[in-house]
Amino acid sequence: MNNSAILCLRCSCFNMKSCTLSILILLGLFYKASSGENSTLAYYIELNIEEAAYDNFIELLQGLTLNMNDIALVQNISITTECSTLASGKVNCSCNSGYSWSDEVCKNYTHCCLQSDICDFAAPNPRAMCLSEKRVTVNGSFTLQMNVRSLFPNINDIQNTESQDYKQFVSKYTNALESVFSTLVWFDSLTITAIRLGSVIGSFVMMLTAPVNVNKLENATISLQNSINATFSLAVRGMTSIKNPQQPVPYDNITSITCCKLKQLKIPTWSFQKDGKYPQIITNGTEATVTSNSENSTVSISKTTEVWKGTYTCDYKSDSSVSIIYRANLDLDIALLPQILIFSDPQFPNCIRQTNPLTITVHCMVQNGNENYTVMWTSQNTMHAYPDLQINENMDYYAQYSISCNMNLEIVTVTCHFKNRINQTRNATLNIHVIQGNSPFCKGDGVWGDAKANYTAIRLCNPPAVGLHKRNCTNVGKWDSEISECVTQNLTNLLNDATNLQRGQGIVEGNADGIYNRLRQSTEDLSVKTYANINASVDVLYIMNNASQMQNSKWNETVFPFQDFVKSSSNLLNGSLNYSWSPVGSNDSYSLASKYLNAVEGIIKQTNLNAALLTDMSALQQDNVQIIMYNTSNNMQNRFSHNFNVSVTEVSSNVSVLTAINNLASKLPNMLYNKETYVSDTILSVVGENNTRISMLLNINRLRNHRMYCVFWDSVHHRWSDEGCSWGGLKNPDQCICEHLTSFTIMMAKEPIKLQYMEELTYAGLSFSILSLILGLVIEFLVWNTVVKTNIAHFRHTVLVNIMVCLSIADSSFLAAPVPSSSPSNWCLSLTVLKHFCYLAVFFWMLCLSLGLLHQVIFVFVPLRKNVYLGLCFLLGYVCPLIIVIVTIITYGNAMAGQYYSTETCWLIYVSALKGSIHAFLFPVFVIVFLNMFTMVVVISRILKPTLSEGSTHDEKEIARSIIKTVVLLTPTLGITWILGLFVLVLDLTLEPYAQIVNYAFTFFNSFQGFFILLTGCFGEKRVRGALHKRFRLQQSQNYKTESSSRFVLAEKKK
Repeated sequence: MNNSAILCLRCSCFNMKSCTLSILILLGLFYKASSGENSTLAYYIELNIEEAAYDNFIELLQGLTLNMNDIALVQNISITTECSTLASGKVNCSCNSGYSWSDEVCKNYTHCCLQSDICDFAAPNPRAMCLSEKRVTVNGSFTLQMNVRSLFPNINDIQNTESQDYKQFVSKYTNALESVFSTLVWFDSLTITAIRLGSVIGSFVMMLTAPVNVNKLENATISLQNSINATFSLAVRGMTSIKNPQQPVPYDNITSITCCKLKQLKIPTWSFQKDGKYPQIITNGTEATVTSNSENSTVSISKTTEVWKGTYTCDYKSDSSVSIIYRANLDLDIALLPQILIFSDPQFPNCIRQTNPLTITVHCMVQNGNENYTVMWTSQNTMHAYPDLQINENMDYYAQYSISCNMNLEIVTVTCHFKNRINQTRNATLNIHVIQGNSPFCKGDGVWGDAKANYTAIRLCNPPAVGLHKRNCTNVGKWDSEISECVTQNLTNLLNDATNLQRGQGIVEGNADGIYNRLRQSTEDLSVKTYANINASVDVLYIMNNASQMQNSKWNETVFPFQDFVKSSSNLLNGSLNYSWSPVGSNDSYSLASKYLNAVEGIIKQTNLNAALLTDMSALQQDNVQIIMYNTSNNMQNRFSHNFNVSVTEVSSNVSVLTAINNLASKLPNMLYNKETYVSDTILSVVGENNTRISMLLNINRLRNHRMYCVFWDSVHHRWSDEGCSWGGLKNPDQCICEHLTSFTIMMAKEPIKLQYMEELTYAGLSFSILSLILGLVIEFLVWNTVVKTNIAHFRHTVLVNIMVCLSIADSSFLAAPVPSSSPSNWCLSLTVLKHFCYLAVFFWMLCLSLGLLHQVIFVFVPLRKNVYLGLCFLLGYVCPLIIVIVTIITYGNAMAGQYYSTETCWLIYVSALKGSIHAFLFPVFVIVFLNMFTMVVVISRILKPTLSEGSTHDEKEIARSIIKTVVLLTPTLGITWILGLFVLVLDLTLEPYAQIVNYAFTFFNSFQGFFILLTGCFGEKRVRGALHKRFRLQQSQNYKTESSSRFVLAEKKK
């Protein structure tokens, strides 16, 4: 058994008229033999000796061992405290090297511990003693594995220190613990301090005068656990130590804290506590680095600020017992410097509206802390400083400044200087812009006072929000919109906590639950509906992603709050917040959206895929963000909601995490290779194994002839890229295939594909056609009487002239509006109607020509009557197109722009298949073209009949020539080349190169149609060529006769 006691021995001596008394307090160990294991007693002996005997006594104590009748052995005697009696009767004491004042002295005589190692006490005071600086304090608890009622029938007695059951419990278990722990060398005392429920838990404090052997302490604890059937938890202070850096540490500096350990201990856990908050584990971060070796462990702080001012704790554990913690503490004191917000009231003094002189109050506001600053002010004139005033959590230092408007000062400069206790300084300067008589300014508007032009006014946010309101005054004295940089207090605290995690204060896995739960609550609050709050919320996600990557956190559903993370991420994308993603007066939401996407994707990358498969996936299906697991063995298990317009058809990775994000793509750039595009509403983020191939369907309303791009977000260059991705083509317009994993979407070019030189070819062809048609009409005028001798010739040339007239007007109308925006508003409608009518008239006159030819081939012996045919032709050629145009105009909003015609092209509108006014042109045109093709087939079949009955090779060649000639001559005048227009409508321009070939062919043949009609309709007819030849020969002959007659007359005169 071990008992402790204090034995005081006082000795005095007198020397003549004076008496000098020296008091020594000794510490020794009393080893007492018992029937069991040896126990120890720590004796504190107060010995008064004559000063002259001091040296001899010290020599005697060295190596002294006392054998007390073989019952006990006293050894390791050392002097802890030296005292001398003063004339006043007080005792002046000091601690020897390696010793410091006891906790009792520090509690009752605070000045002794704060000032020095020397202190005066009222005599006699046997407790004025120093203890070893290496003394050990053990704060422990033991949990008994038994029913509470067996120890405390009345449950309330567990807290009643006066109850009999409480006293019996304390006595019993004090003896049980002392019987084992007293076997430790330097054991001093053990006290049970409290009992609480949770089974039955007893808390105790054990004092050891000096460090003990780690193995013996752990063996004693294990022995107790077995003997009293309890589990122990011990926190041992004094076995390890922290080297105290020179304090206070300068602000914004570098410092290191080193914890020394015993050889038996492993790598420690560092923790940090500030302002009584829950301790946070210190790990590697942006400002903290933890390094350990076999002898010690060090925390290095790269930036000493108020964030790192607090209590540092290093906890070691041994390999043999994890329930015993060897702990050391250090309070780090940092001389702080403030973050200063400086402003004036009024912000813009107005010499126009106020009397002379003007009084300006300048405020320097800093965060309230424990640092006592010395504040100084500098300015052109004298400042009158006032005591600081506490406003919420800030301290407001202010001073008043007077200026004279007669001095015409435009700018007044004021600086406040803050100096901390180690003479570090920080200052803030304010340029106060004065409104003079010639200064343009914005007049006060509500809470906004007068502001000078070209400057920005500010005001503090309404508490508890943090930040500023800003409002710019333009150069002409007009107010811009107010910009709020106010962030709610909850989000500010949340952002600070997340930033501390990134700095190295805390483990992400232990704090993620609370942070994401608070973020979800903040994003559900209506006050988040500002850019500043959205930005702060995204910063929380971004910082948490960085912190988790630094700590290499691998999440699963047991430690990561998936539901809160997904819900808060989804809340930020609600449609009601769309305008809050850009600062006021700016459309730049790209950087914020990019940060959001990188953060969400990065956090999901940290998930433990195999463990995450156990998650209740229904909780991850939110309005704007959904997460599913894709398993190759069962890819139908989970699907995204229909409103996400995305599905995955193949992923080569065994297990992948798929995240669909709605309403984010519109906040990212819509440019690809400097071309504007339409972006799908949905972004698909895929996390899986490297070198994974993915096939997905991303729905988008594709427009005809618009290129599609399957793209991913390049987080390095902050842009979209299609590298490694391919589009499914026209057969699978929604499909994207990529050879890597990241965040994908599909984009559509804003402008349709433009073929090179198509416009130049069109305008050149139409111009040449118009000239050709005019020439054709001139030729018809010249040869009409010669060529038109029969009804058939009359029919043909009448139709041909009308075709050339209508086509020339239509082509001219097409050329008349190359730039519709520069034309009068009604001019575009007039041109559209004229083109619609004239082009239809061309085809109906071609139909007349086709019908006449068909009648001539089929009914050889039944001639057409001239009046009937011409009447039918004019009816078809002009009345039918007119009716179609009138009906179309009435149907499409009475020729309303955007319904009947396009103001961009001055032509009919194509919406989609069977939709749009263009079909009022296409249907009759293609019907006529097919009828004309039928006529051509009939004509060719009539030419082929003799070939079938005759087998002559010579005749077959002639027939072939006749067929070719027929096709060449009839194709332009019957409009057969317009059949290519059907293929132009059917073939999408993304179908290369076939669509390009068809488009170029269509444009070439039909823009030059007038020229081809001239060749085939005029020069292709032998009679016309003959008539032209005769006409020119007759003209030449007349010219020759005239010239001969002139020569003959001249010759007669000479005679």
